[in-house]
Amino acid sequence: MNGWAKFFLLIVCCIFTLILWPQYNTDSLQFMGLLALLWTCLILLVSIVGNIFALYKFEFLNRLVSLAYLAALLASLIYYFPLENDQTPYLRMKNNIWPTISDAKTGIERLTFNFDFIRRNANNEKNYINQQFDKADSTKKEIKKAVQKTQEMLDIIVEPAEEQESAR
Repeated sequence: MNGWAKFFLLIVCCIFTLILWPQYNTDSLQFMGLLALLWTCLILLVSIVGNIFALYKFEFLNRLVSLAYLAALLASLIYYFPLENDQTPYLRMKNNIWPTISDAKTGIERLTFNFDFIRRNANNEKNYINQQFDKADSTKKEIKKAVQKTQEMLDIIVEPAEEQESAR
């Protein structure tokens, strides 16, 4: 396994840890960033030393180093990843609290990014027509009513400006 494959394995293990144990806080994310930095430096160091001594020629030794890398990476994630209430994944598994499907769903939701800026940041419903469509039961009549109400509100806002222009 080369350095790029080890780095990809590092990223995958970190993401799966965040998904399976979503009971983490911002300190845990800082820990994950530092852990990724540490393991990236270790990957670079082992790759450089391995290339200096031409260890890539010995396939058995290369596989042994890769398995040791994977075991140490998983051990560092499971034993030291901080969760709420000063727990770790190891302590939770030791107490027979295993990750469930609902934990995985919660973890995926925590890692996803909401691209729907308008609906997420909307504070005033009168300014966003799409929110009124979401409240309708998807029938044409209700959508037409929502559009008519919005048009009436906009007409009321626009009419005083037209009166001011005619007064000039």
